[in-house]
Amino acid sequence: MTLIFRTAAQNSPQQNSAPAKTANKSGHTRPRQPAISLEQTGRLRVANMLAILNVSHATFYAGLKTGRYPTPDGRDGSFPYWMTSSVKTFLES
Repeated sequence: MTLIFRTAAQNSPQQNSAPAKTANKSGHTRPRQPAISLEQTGRLRVANMLAILNVSHATFYAGLKTGRYPTPDGRDGSFPYWMTSSVKTFLES
């Protein structure tokens, strides 16, 4: 008769060696390309503005404070948005 001894590591299910995705803990928004073009009517959020202007979150908010970037056209709850028409006008100027 043969006895087989297993260690605790062999008894546990195989674990994925890839690290788990963690949430963005910095609190900053990551740039995201808008789903619509500036020719269409619609709203753009902070992530879209970061991608269009190619700036960081901190630079964007500092620019809003100093007037370098356009102020939001409105708020949806606590989230600011810009209309595509006002962003297009800003980029053309």
